[in-house]
Amino acid sequence: LLIVACAICSTLRPDQRVATTLPRSSEAALGMQKMDRALGGLEFAQVDIGWTDVRKWDDPEVARVIGKVDEILRSEPLLGHPLSIRTIAAALAGSPSAPDQMSLAALLPRRLRESYYNPDGRNATVTFRVQDLGIAKYSTVFERVKAQLEALEQEFPGFEANLGGGAVSRWENLYQIVVDLLVSLGSAMVIIFIVLGLVFRSLTIGLISIVPNLFPLALAGVYLVFVGQALEIVTVCAFTVCLGIAVDDTIHFLTRYQESLKGNRPEERDVAIREAFTSVGTALIITTLVLVAGFSSVFLADSRDHIIFATMGTITITVALF
Repeated sequence: LLIVACAICSTLRPDQRVATTLPRSSEAALGMQKMDRALGGLEFAQVDIGWTDVRKWDDPEVARVIGKVDEILRSEPLLGHPLSIRTIAAALAGSPSAPDQMSLAALLPRRLRESYYNPDGRNATVTFRVQDLGIAKYSTVFERVKAQLEALEQEFPGFEANLGGGAVSRWENLYQIVVDLLVSLGSAMVIIFIVLGLVFRSLTIGLISIVPNLFPLALAGVYLVFVGQALEIVTVCAFTVCLGIAVDDTIHFLTRYQESLKGNRPEERDVAIREAFTSVGTALIITTLVLVAGFSSVFLADSRDHIIFATMGTITITVALF
């Protein structure tokens, strides 16, 4: 069961949404969801274009590169409303040719113009919107855009096009954050098992304790898979906290088991196990009931992250007793 549960848990993938930090039924969360759909995304990202040579204000090659970036972004349905100096200038006079568009850009207010096109600084920016659908959903989108921007740089030597913005940074950093937390969780598990083996002076007991400590976490991970949740920072933190709770039952039982074993011959391990259950079983059950009751009170909250944390805690503590 442990091996099967771990195999299912391996399908979990990192993800994160901005709206999960707000209560689900709050006015702020509902308003953000509505505006996110209506505006094609509340979060902005951009493609920063730079060039090395000195060029004229209305250089046609600059206009072509900006136009190519526009086309790349518009080809992705999940990216909303690309905006560049060309699209702004085109709104002034229909859809003029590329060189004329760059000339018309001179009529724009300076602060607006330089936000998207600064020939003196040899750079231009194309912005677009990103919806709060879960940053993992944009993983393949950003990868495709990056690949096309690299091909664009090959087509137009002397130009650079870099994908940036808050959404892109979260996409790049989220996976590493979750991996770091998982590494810390794995390190904690290894340390716990080593300490148990040293304290109880038995490598066998240290290895055996892996199963009852890891099994509750594995079943909590299976729950996340079946309800369609991703591996988020809150879930990994819940794993870490629940490991500390699950190991308590193991320590209580093993301590009493070894004490009972001292008064019996090694072949009478069954007797020692029964005595351990009789001695600490009631305490473990009462502790579990108190902790589950405490975690269950959080189910009344309106915060998604709190509910997920409480659900994982309840599952882990209950399975740890089993």
